[in-house]
Amino acid sequence: MLRSKKPLTRGFTLIELLVVIAIIAVLIALLLPAVQQAREAARRTQCKNNLKQVGLALMNYESTTGVFPYEKCTTGVNQNWIQMVLPYMDQAPIYNQFNFNKSWADPSQFALTTVNIPMLVCPSAPSQSARTNPAGIAGLLSPDGINTPPAAGFGLCDYMALSGVRFSLYYQGGFASPPAAVLSVPDDNRWACAMHSTLATYIRDITDGTSNTMMVCETAGRPGLFRGKNHVLVQGLTSATFAPKDGWGWADTGNSGAIDGATADGTIINSANKPSPKNQGLLPTCTAAVCPPGANVFLNAVNDSEMYSWHTGGNQVLFADGSVHFISENISLQTLGALLTRQGGDVPGDY
Repeated sequence: MLRSKKPLTRGFTLIELLVVIAIIAVLIALLLPAVQQAREAARRTQCKNNLKQVGLALMNYESTTGVFPYEKCTTGVNQNWIQMVLPYMDQAPIYNQFNFNKSWADPSQFALTTVNIPMLVCPSAPSQSARTNPAGIAGLLSPDGINTPPAAGFGLCDYMALSGVRFSLYYQGGFASPPAAVLSVPDDNRWACAMHSTLATYIRDITDGTSNTMMVCETAGRPGLFRGKNHVLVQGLTSATFAPKDGWGWADTGNSGAIDGATADGTIINSANKPSPKNQGLLPTCTAAVCPPGANVFLNAVNDSEMYSWHTGGNQVLFADGSVHFISENISLQTLGALLTRQGGDVPGDY
């Protein structure tokens, strides 16, 4: 009896398998950056939507009260701009339980101040566990002098009210500043942005136009201290060196800042001298001691009360008309200065 022979099936050779594996590896290598870019684009869009929601809350506050909130109030009560608009952010229960006669950092407030409010956290920024927790630094006092930070950390906030722009921007940029008559307050070293640090702001006060005036920017990663475009987390901080001093959480009364500029690596931040003598209508001044050469980076140099984000190439900024714009790191300092001031009388260029 003849037996039928089964046809032989030819398998893959080792070389063929290696070629297939190599092709798959190349395809993965090509697709992975595209996937990462798509994810970052989604996170950037979410961050923009967060700021739009913050802007809507500020607009509703202004519609109800007739003014924009102070950036902070520490006379009689302890409030910052976020606390003032909590009811307009669907956070009325937190607002109603807050004791504004006590420090935001008082342990009796921890049940509220440790809550993370999603619209205040940029999805591209590090997670809470990847930031420096003040509770882990022995002997550290809060900005209000209370030395018991919560173990879990305060509720995060990656957005900061812009309180002004220092004279350092004009000094480093080499162009004329706005006049002394429109300084934030007489004999100050900065010009106010949309909101004021100590005064209520009416729409009529923003004479440069609400669509030309910045109000809130990203200052992401706090309370960790991050420097440079590579987002280097500064390690080994102690109670004597801990920074940022402000922005430990959304309830921090210091959750605002004036733009100073810094070196590209974020290790040196500019300052500016207030006018002297006083009451003479003089401009602030800068010297190499307070505005060193090379400290001419005003976006994404350091997150110590400066404009800083995890989005490549720029920073999301809320304007006083409620719009949100992505401001490029390559923006000219003259245009940036024009957009930061509310009464500078300057015309911004393209951005």
